[in-house]
Amino acid sequence: MRPGSSRAMAATALTLGALLTTALPAAAAEDPGPASRCTPAVHVLDRLPGAGAGSWGSESVNDFGAGGLSVGQSAGLPAYWTGSTVHRVPLPSGYDRGSVAAVNHRGLMVGSIQGPVGAAAFSYRVGASAVRILPGGTYAADVNDRGTVAGGNDSSDAAYLWTGATLTRTLTVTPGHTRVRVRGINSRGTVIGYSWYWDGVSEVSGSVGLVWPGGTTGPGRQLKPVEINTDTDWYPSAIDNHGRVVGERTYDHQDLAAETYWDAPYTKDGVQIPGLPAHEGKGWLNDISPSSGVAVGTAMFPYGIPPITPIDQAQIWPGSGPLRALPSLAPTARPAPRPSTTVPGRGAGPTTATPTTAQAPRTP
Repeated sequence: MRPGSSRAMAATALTLGALLTTALPAAAAEDPGPASRCTPAVHVLDRLPGAGAGSWGSESVNDFGAGGLSVGQSAGLPAYWTGSTVHRVPLPSGYDRGSVAAVNHRGLMVGSIQGPVGAAAFSYRVGASAVRILPGGTYAADVNDRGTVAGGNDSSDAAYLWTGATLTRTLTVTPGHTRVRVRGINSRGTVIGYSWYWDGVSEVSGSVGLVWPGGTTGPGRQLKPVEINTDTDWYPSAIDNHGRVVGERTYDHQDLAAETYWDAPYTKDGVQIPGLPAHEGKGWLNDISPSSGVAVGTAMFPYGIPPITPIDQAQIWPGSGPLRALPSLAPTARPAPRPSTTVPGRGAGPTTATPTTAQAPRTP
């Protein structure tokens, strides 16, 4: 759920991956807490035929719905899966590629499509003859279980909320914020994203996290800390129904990253989580379960070249304590470069090599 320019956003463009699911108990408490059980299992999914099938960036699973429904892209086209069976999302005339970014527990899918006529945000339900174009948008990033869609327009820097096919709110920002990008929305209507920020005084600018709390109408609030320098940027990725936000801090000119989370009411600095030692503690979190507190992401390769140093590694965080590595697919006779996986979230089609990236489980 994160298109854009950071390392973590590139992780959502997963290729030749598989779906890595986990058995997760729903959390009964309001506060986020660790899941008591988590048993990963790898499931290989079908993919659409076509010239782009299996190429880098053309295959991904981006979210997980109810009843074995998962969504993403295959062969560069918006797609969804029922179990392991892949289905094409029907494209309107003038569009020839795209991706489903998210699905809620009622089966409402949202995403973006592109083609000669431009880019558009859309919603779709299984069985519909066509997608529904969302007015004013070039992308839809997420949808909550109430049916509120969060997204925006890359060309105009605008951030929007839609209900049905109606644009219901423009999310505002304070002066100094540009390149606004929405990343997620939870069941309480709290929206997260990020922007490029210049304070009007410093000689440099940088990316900062933003949150629009549910039930409020004011401009987005900055997630702390706000560090405007040439070496630090903040990218929130996802939010759960308790308000916990996960993402990353990038540094060293975005070559390195650190797993980070923020908790409501967002008055304190984001907390950095110690990463996997084999990866020198570097990586990011891509997604978080709506209720269990479990988050997943990628441990990045440190400086060096594999096999001297490890390649990117899918990882899971129970909500407290250390991060843990997720299992990898066994290599076969035809390995593909740096494929990836998801934890009911983002990964994709049948693969032949080691998965590298994980995305979040969807639990009730």
